[in-house]
Formats: sequence, C-alpha cells, structure tokens
Amino acid sequence: MQLTKERAITLHRRMWRRIGLKTLKEKRCVRKEEWFIRFRLEWIHDYCYCCEYGEQFCDPFYFSNAKCNFCPIDWGGENCVDNKYEEDENGLFAMWDNAADSDNWQEAGKLALQIAELPERGDAWYE
Repeated sequence: MQLTKERAITLHRRMWRRIGLKTLKEKRCVRKEEWFIRFRLEWIHDYCYCCEYGEQFCDPFYFSNAKCNFCPIDWGGENCVDNKYEEDENGLFAMWDNAADSDNWQEAGKLALQIAELPERGDAWYE
C-alpha cells in the first residue's frame, strides 16, 4: 500500500481513535484487525499505517527497524515499541499490545486514544 505522509497520519488517527472508543464503549479489548474487517480495508503489514508509510523508504530485502526512522509520529520515546528514556519501559504501542493481550480493556482503551492523538514529528528530513 502506497501512502503519503498525510494519509498515513489521517488513517493512523482514525484507526486508533476508533479502537480506543470502541474498546471503552464495549468494555472489551478491540484489536486493530477489526478495523480492517469492519471497513473492508487493505491490511497493513506492521503495527499501524505509520509503519507502513516508513517501510516505503526501506530496502524490502533487508529487514530492520529502519522504517522507524521515517515514522511521521512522535511517540515520545525511541519508537512505538521501545522507550529510549526508560530502559525497562515499553513504548506506547507495546504497552497497548500488552494491555489488550491481558484483557485490560480500560488501559487498552486509554492507550489507544493516547496513540491516536500523538503529535507529528518535528524533523522533516525524510519528506
């Protein structure tokens, strides 16, 4: 799936907002797969649309986390999975994933809404 930066951010926000609101409303952990099924959308290969966007700039035959360098969202840490400021602390996506896996719907819902509202990165060197 080819994405512009603007489209990746828009879809990222819509998906995570819906996951968060639906999780809190239905009092169950809603997974991102439901987003694609409900709206009959093309599935993405990674965690979210921003990963898919970043992957466009990487060599498809070389697996690495280089796509994180092109993520248009500021996760407040190293990336969505790791928090560079706290050695033992996960990034927001990893925290959401752990909460959803453990059926902690209140925490998963709050984290999904927080993810939806993350700011754009300030460094525009990759555009």
